[in-house]
Amino acid sequence: MIDTRAVMRSLPLVAGVLGRKYGVKVEIGGTDAYTDGTVIRLPSLPGDVPDTLLAMVRGYLDHEAGHVRDTDFLALKAASLSPLEKHVWNTIEDWRVEHKLASIFPGCRQNFDWLIAHVFGSETYDEPAQPAAIILNWLLLEVRSWDVQALSGKRDILAGQLDMAFPGVRPKVEHVLKLVRTRCRSTQDAIDFAREIVRVLDLYAKSTEQPVSPDQDEPLEVGSEPDDQSANGRSEQNALSTQDDNSDQSECGGESQQGEAPDDGDGHDGRDGSDDADVSASSSGNENQGQAKGHVRDLLGAGEDDLPQSLGDILAGALQATSRNSQESAVTVAIPTPKNVGPLTEADVLDARQASMALRTRLQGLLQTKILARASSGRRGRLDTGQLHRLAVSDPRLFRTKTERIGIDTAVHILLDCSGSMVRRIRLACCSCYAVSSALEASKINVAVTAFPGSQLPNGSYSTVAPVISHGQKLHSNLGLAPAGGTPMGEALWWVMQDMLPLNERRKLILVVTDGEPDSLDCATQAIEQGGRMGFEIYGIGITSPGINVLLPGRSAVVNSMAELAPAMFTLLEGAILGR
Repeated sequence: MIDTRAVMRSLPLVAGVLGRKYGVKVEIGGTDAYTDGTVIRLPSLPGDVPDTLLAMVRGYLDHEAGHVRDTDFLALKAASLSPLEKHVWNTIEDWRVEHKLASIFPGCRQNFDWLIAHVFGSETYDEPAQPAAIILNWLLLEVRSWDVQALSGKRDILAGQLDMAFPGVRPKVEHVLKLVRTRCRSTQDAIDFAREIVRVLDLYAKSTEQPVSPDQDEPLEVGSEPDDQSANGRSEQNALSTQDDNSDQSECGGESQQGEAPDDGDGHDGRDGSDDADVSASSSGNENQGQAKGHVRDLLGAGEDDLPQSLGDILAGALQATSRNSQESAVTVAIPTPKNVGPLTEADVLDARQASMALRTRLQGLLQTKILARASSGRRGRLDTGQLHRLAVSDPRLFRTKTERIGIDTAVHILLDCSGSMVRRIRLACCSCYAVSSALEASKINVAVTAFPGSQLPNGSYSTVAPVISHGQKLHSNLGLAPAGGTPMGEALWWVMQDMLPLNERRKLILVVTDGEPDSLDCATQAIEQGGRMGFEIYGIGITSPGINVLLPGRSAVVNSMAELAPAMFTLLEGAILGR
């Protein structure tokens, strides 16, 4: 029986569970972490990872699954956003897709909240060198604090710094964010809001170079058009406000704006030099404002490398660093690919069925003793007229009931080595797999056959598998396989365990048939050891190769001729299934 707690600590199986849950494809291998819009790629990582790293992996899968499921990458490509626009879009889109995923799978909300607090709430979060990037950091924390209140303190500190360095920017951006929170429902909406926020920054940066009309001071709602009357009204209102401000300043100063101060006779105008200080302060303020606007202009023209990292980039970097530091113990999961197959000949099929007759007979005999229903008398069921005499003694057991015993609740997966060294053995090996599969299927046992490796990947790797007969699929004779490539046994075992995990059968048996050593001994050893701890029962057949006895001591057999292969497979599986 599978140990669920052990499964949730195993990175390859957690990735398989989440990928199947979200309906996305997850691959594990190499040193990079990324998403191409259809596949989430994790680097090779240790199979048994620390709790913090496992939580980061789960959060990364949740986050990227949200993008794969709900981000319109075609709309993003068509938008041709600048680096700054894309960064702002990413901040908004991350929040949107996470909310969408959490509304469907409420359990991932907790993963997101922990992840956001862990990444952005820590003191080790790197601040970018770009001076105006404080705007982007505040924007990020403002959006993230909508869900994670623990970030509000850090957000407020940044807000104060932002108001000091870039006065007037925050209120205009907040106006757009209010609309984001209530109206952002698609990738295109996120694109439009990102452009609007960047437009606010652009207007701020250009305000000293050219006059900005008052109607441009307030950002427009996404999709709205400027109204001439409202713009004129705001212009008149601003002009009146300016006159009122000048009047107030005149009254507060205590001097008439129409006269000049008397000369004190020493060449001074009777003032104590405060005006000079005011001019100096004003000049300094203008200089600081000019520097601030210059920093914003630099931000508008910044490249991707000059901008803060997004959540996905931060997580990807952490996973890639861990992968580089643990290559010796890293786990790779095989990728399913097609493989050239042909049908077995009629003579091969006939020989295989005859060879499987003994195992089929023994298994069916076992099923008859464990599954066949037995009738007994009871208080419910179908009326048994032969028991009516019980009425005379007030015995209510007048009905016939059937009781069924638990039978062979087992799924079997045969993993066949199709490496280049099997070229002289592949035909008889395929016939043996067909013989065993037909015996198991006839005994109502859920059986599957997978070849490893499958086709070569574009990067030259043979870390692949080729499913030939899947669980639940009717047995067929298309088992004529062509050998090629290496022996990615560990990678194939991890894929098989991912494939078998959701099956309903309580017992899950894997039979590995190979003629050589695995390409990665560490990966194969980890797969066998962790698979055993989780409840998978792994057995092996070595064809003229004793290496399988080292990997699976006490659960393997070595055959020195192909004539011994089928009997050895029958004996090993019979003992496993019957519990001997």
